[in-house]
Amino acid sequence: MTRLRIAIAIVLALFLLGLSGSTFYSLPFYPQGNQYIQYSVPTEMKYTLNVYNATSNHNSSALSLIERAIINYNVRSINGTWVNVLVTSNYTKVNNISFISSGNFTINYALSPLNLDYPYLFPGFLSNSTSYAIKSNSTTLILSFVNMTNVSGVSTFIYKELSPTSLTLAILPNGVVSSLNQTSSGLTFNMNLLSYQNSSYLKSMNFTNRPGYLYVNLTFSRFSMTYQPSGYLEYVYPSLLPGNILLMSVYNIQFYQGAKVGGYDIINSQPVNFIINVGSPNELVTNFVSIKNNTAYWNSSTFQFVGNVTKNIQGTTYNLQEYSNILVRNNVTVSKTILYVEKNMIVEEDYNQTIPSVLSYKLELINSSYINPDTSFPDLTGYFNSTLPFKAINPSGSFTIAVIVTLVVVAILVILHRR
Repeated sequence: MTRLRIAIAIVLALFLLGLSGSTFYSLPFYPQGNQYIQYSVPTEMKYTLNVYNATSNHNSSALSLIERAIINYNVRSINGTWVNVLVTSNYTKVNNISFISSGNFTINYALSPLNLDYPYLFPGFLSNSTSYAIKSNSTTLILSFVNMTNVSGVSTFIYKELSPTSLTLAILPNGVVSSLNQTSSGLTFNMNLLSYQNSSYLKSMNFTNRPGYLYVNLTFSRFSMTYQPSGYLEYVYPSLLPGNILLMSVYNIQFYQGAKVGGYDIINSQPVNFIINVGSPNELVTNFVSIKNNTAYWNSSTFQFVGNVTKNIQGTTYNLQEYSNILVRNNVTVSKTILYVEKNMIVEEDYNQTIPSVLSYKLELINSSYINPDTSFPDLTGYFNSTLPFKAINPSGSFTIAVIVTLVVVAILVILHRR
């Protein structure tokens, strides 16, 4: 009996040791607000590069290796999200294709993610979404999560890059690209990570103290002559990176049965689940304004101070500052936008357009409200439970029992009446 207990203990210990040696990660579908991330960036990376040519023989195709090279990345300096990296490689052009070039490059890993001159993706950009975009003023990257693999206890995320190039990537949880596969002009380029070293830990900050800001979109109806709810927008700020680089997403909250409420967006005529906008707070169209000398700056426009006003918006009373922007062309008012602001935050946007068509809408803040975009709206029609909450009865048997019970009751009443 003692030996059996010892054997069980050994098996259990080995099982727990195996679990502790493996690291599993779960990725979010939609980025959340205020995601404090402690991360590091690679300072040294070494890859093998194999170049294959597709050959056909007897109705079959095969890949033949035509060149093998080594690529080394050595970071000279890090300043905010800018890295100065020295790339050295013995790769020579194949079919006049410059897949990688040696030289000294300055790359911004937030504004230009997954650049071949620095193959790294900030971990806050990782998602298990089937299609999402990372957009900055220098690039637009569209990724699609494929699956997660676990090799030697290390999790690896497989992605397809849909734009601007088409390739397949394997990325470690710390953002280092472990492999890359790209086909161009009949050639297949395959990069595989040999070794890497990371910097000391860096910290991303929180841009605000709230997970998100929910606004209701009210569109003026010419039929009812009132503003009617037409949707919801939610501003979310996952991280503020070193060098004052902000990550921002605006979710079109939608309620479809069985689907996540974060909705979808469109970029470059391609539908995606969401867009991560990257840039300085002054470059991005946030729900905050910059104010200087009674002038507010927002969405590449200037707004003049009108006055102070007290308003009740979605059940909350605010003391607000009113700012106005009037767009005039050829002495004709095209549109008028009014912002009601509290401590640089937009509480209400009131937009009225007259040309080329009449349009009026409002965005109103729903105070202290937040909808997790990862939440799934319940499927109200897809009930698949076949178990009844009661026991089914046999109609013919029930009729027989009812007749017998009725006759017995009648007989008892007759007997009592005779007595």
